[in-house]
Amino acid sequence: MYVADHRSPAKAPGAGEQVPAAPLDHAPPLGTPAPRPDRRPTGTAGKVLAVVFAAAWLACPVVEPMPVGDVHYPLWQLPIDLATVATIVVAVASLWRSSPRAPRHGIAAGVMMGVMTLVCPLAGHGPTGWWTATQAALSLLVLFTSVALVRIWPKVARAVS
Repeated sequence: MYVADHRSPAKAPGAGEQVPAAPLDHAPPLGTPAPRPDRRPTGTAGKVLAVVFAAAWLACPVVEPMPVGDVHYPLWQLPIDLATVATIVVAVASLWRSSPRAPRHGIAAGVMMGVMTLVCPLAGHGPTGWWTATQAALSLLVLFTSVALVRIWPKVARAVS
């Protein structure tokens, strides 16, 4: 330790003094847990929504019938498909971990799911039918739920834990 250091035991005045206790008016009520140091929202709300979002994304291709005939996959659709998969995986993972950015990731996933709902009939590998409306409804579910979560996510995630 440096000789001129103010924290040196030789230089510290009153080295044997005790630190005063915190005032009682700032103490939490008895029986309340100590606050978590990481400030991240926690709880089961994110896990439930993660499962719902993953199920909605998986249900979209399940309800669509297989194309008939010789259908070619257009390569311009590949970046859209990959971006959709990436956004839904990130949204589900961030919801599961109760990340503060989870609602915004969910918005991106809902938008990309909607884009995929529009691109499938435009690419010509699937006809339009009741399944298109179902896919649009699932995409809107993810999108509007995420939009609502932007405002209430920290309150919901902390309250459910």
